[in-house]
Amino acid sequence: MKLYPLMANLENCNVLVVGGGEVATRKVRVLIGTGAHIQVVSPYFTPEVESLISKGKITGFRRAFSYDDLPESSLVFAATDDPNLNDNISQKAREMGIPVNNVTNPEGCTFFVPSQVVRGDLTLSISSGGKSPATTKWIRRNLEKLIGPEYETLVEWMGTLRKQLSDKAYTTSQTREISEYLLDHDILVKLKTNDKKGVLSILEAAFQSILNTHIPEPVITALGLN
Repeated sequence: MKLYPLMANLENCNVLVVGGGEVATRKVRVLIGTGAHIQVVSPYFTPEVESLISKGKITGFRRAFSYDDLPESSLVFAATDDPNLNDNISQKAREMGIPVNNVTNPEGCTFFVPSQVVRGDLTLSISSGGKSPATTKWIRRNLEKLIGPEYETLVEWMGTLRKQLSDKAYTTSQTREISEYLLDHDILVKLKTNDKKGVLSILEAAFQSILNTHIPEPVITALGLN
């Protein structure tokens, strides 16, 4: 099975999770923070799901699943401990054109949830196409050692720089060249150690090399390099 990777915007989408055990809880945990309207249907819930319901972060229905739960859903997770029920849910969802993830049967999925390394807005996803969750988990653990919290700082800082350059009418090509110059000249190391003088030096070199000009003062201020 050859998968095509996508990053989905779930803001204000209705996401249905059928199941209230540990597997369903892990699905809910990943969904929290996406802006989705999460509904969980199950005769029982883990304490974590109960807590999220009581805080109003998700909606819970303590009952058996009904096919009437499906029509308003943009995304469905069949995450019960009953493989037959999961298969029935995924089959019905596919018939209705609703993307579905079946936790007990990869063949019943129309999408998979990859293993993730998250650093702020930076998300690295690892997938084996449902063949070996253990392998993707092992790769994730190794990446977590390599991709530290400094990468969150890097993404935020580079995002601020990109916006500043765009606001000041630099072209897409110029912005890309400056960004690539910084990344190729160890800007991450300078940001990691909070070396403002070092960051400013690399940024000035980028502007001189690519634009033959000095850094505009408002850009320096916006980046906190004063």
